[in-house]
Amino acid sequence: MPGGISRRRFMKLLGGAAAAIGLASLGYSLGWFSAGDRAALERSVSRGYFTTLEKPLVSLVKGHDVNAMVRRAVEAVGGVEALVSPDSRVLIKPNVGFNRPEAVTSPEVLRAVIEVVKDAGPREIIVAESAVRSYNTSSNFEATGVADMVRGLGIRLVDLDKSGEVVRVKTLGKLLGEVSVFKLAYDADVIISVPKLKRHSQAIVTISMKNMMGILPGDQKGMFHVLGLQQCIADLNTVFRPDLAIVDATEVMTVSGPGMGRMVPGEAILAGRDPVALDLIAAEYLFRLEGDESPLETALNVPHIKLAAELGIGINDPSRIHIIEERMS
Repeated sequence: MPGGISRRRFMKLLGGAAAAIGLASLGYSLGWFSAGDRAALERSVSRGYFTTLEKPLVSLVKGHDVNAMVRRAVEAVGGVEALVSPDSRVLIKPNVGFNRPEAVTSPEVLRAVIEVVKDAGPREIIVAESAVRSYNTSSNFEATGVADMVRGLGIRLVDLDKSGEVVRVKTLGKLLGEVSVFKLAYDADVIISVPKLKRHSQAIVTISMKNMMGILPGDQKGMFHVLGLQQCIADLNTVFRPDLAIVDATEVMTVSGPGMGRMVPGEAILAGRDPVALDLIAAEYLFRLEGDESPLETALNVPHIKLAAELGIGINDPSRIHIIEERMS
């Protein structure tokens, strides 16, 4: 070898260089190093939410008429009209990460959400998702009935994995300096998260904030799990905090998840504009369905909910949340 370096020594050096290059690439993608001249974008998010006596509103509406429940839950927290203008491009982000109907946002709930948004008269409504790694988003749409329902309403349905352009966006988080997201999400004027209420093996629960991982390309999703899922969820929501979240708790996945778990009737829709407050109350509802003797305490200990509150994304103090709970006939 040149310079008297043995083949074994040369291969070690080559391997180390490759690892260093890989680490550098990773560091730049996560913002570990100075931004320099990288074209990372900024994104502002609405910090406002409807309040009563300075408390964010969270609605929990129980019943059997999904259309009526969704409408009432949204109206109770201020309605869609306050968010949507005739020029708005609205991105509705359901959870369709899997190909089993029980593991995704119910098409019936999603239909009701679309109808409520349509009534507000936005310029465009887009329903979009990027599935869990190893699942095909378009196939999930078809297998779960989401595709037929959305297309039947004449609404644009987007498999984000096929949508093309990805942009890097600066976060205000602790771990991620920036995050790669699909440009379609970045360009949205209003983002509405419509998760299925479920357990999650690593995140503990998956609700409105965890659902926002569906705007990430697959490699970025994987990196969240490697680096620390709970903090990454919170960091993502510093710049992609949903403007409104509507939780499908008509049937709830308990005990395990997010792909398979014990399904129990929830018969509820929850809504709110503070995703931290909403996720706290929704998590409490899930743990209550599991028979937890201290469901609120368990919910308060979900790491990404606590971390998001620490970052100022929302409120996780139950005494500062106004819950509107109703039962419809």
